[in-house]
Order: sequence, then C-alpha cells, then structure tokens
Amino acid sequence: MSSRWRDILRTECGGWQPRLWLVQALAACLPGGTALRLRTRVYRLAGLQIGRGTVLSGRLRLTGSGPIARRLAIGSGAYLNERIVFDLGAPITLEDGVSLGMECLLLTQTHAIGDAAFRAGAGRAAPIRIGRGCWLGARVTVLPGVTIGAGSVVAAGAVVARDLPPNVLAGGVPARVLRTLDEGAPAERPA
Repeated sequence: MSSRWRDILRTECGGWQPRLWLVQALAACLPGGTALRLRTRVYRLAGLQIGRGTVLSGRLRLTGSGPIARRLAIGSGAYLNERIVFDLGAPITLEDGVSLGMECLLLTQTHAIGDAAFRAGAGRAAPIRIGRGCWLGARVTVLPGVTIGAGSVVAAGAVVARDLPPNVLAGGVPARVLRTLDEGAPAERPA
C-alpha cells in the first residue's frame, strides 16, 4: 500500500475506537430512562471515568478524534439526562454532584475566524470544567474553554461563552449572571 493511501486511511479512520463503538451500540439498546446504573457500568467498560453513584438516563453522544474516552471525567453522584453531546477535542470535567438537563451540548472545539475566502479558519480546542453541584438546564450549550463555578445553575437554553463564578443563576444568549445564590448548607439530595 502506498504511503498516500496509508495517510488517507490514518486520517479517515484514526479516530475509530472499536471498544467505544461497541459500548455505544450496547447503550443504544437500553431505552431512555431505564437501566440507569447499568448504562453507567456499560460506559465504564469503554474506559470512561465515571464516579460512584452517577446516573446516566440516556445514551451519551461522544465526538472527537483520538482517545476521546480518556478526555471525559464525570464525578460521583452526578445525573446526566438524555441526548447529551460531549465534543471531546479537549478534556471535559464534570465534578461531583453535577446535573445536566436533556440535550445539553458541551463543545471543546471551534475555529479561528479565517479570511473572506474561508471564514472557518484553523481549528482549536479548549477544556471545559463544570464545578461541584452545578445544574445545567435542558439544551444548555457550553462553549470551549469555559469553567462554571461550583453550585451554579444555568437556565435552559442558555449559551455559556464565558466563565461563570460559583453560586450564581445564569441565563440568556450569551449567558449572563442573573443573581447570586445562597451558599447555605447543602440540601439533601433526592433519592
């Protein structure tokens, strides 16, 4: 095989991960909202770091190239609803007790603005970190390089383009702080 064809195959198939593909296929067989702890165990088989007591309500969509399973770390006691997309061009960390609503989108990759002939310029990636106890509502989009401080809540449909401090309620497009939340004693988690 010529080096040209090897290069093409490496480029086109380099991100293929049979173990992750198999786990994704198994997870797809489990109906949403059922087998919550079993689904978590299935994803651990693919090498995902998922803390104790974390529940996955639906299939995760994991995108990116290379060893993407190693780029996602989910803490203990987290809850992830259905149809969440993780773009794993850079690491994504969900600390303990994070809750993600349905159809959240966490994007680590973007492009620089190119010249007029091709505006989607050079690609770049930056990590995302969601702090302990955060709750992101349905369809929240988190852009590359964002850190959301511990205990914060992001309203449904918000687009988080910049870091958010701890213990705030944020919403809007782009998301902005709407108010500060009490840091009081942690509430008892529902069973």
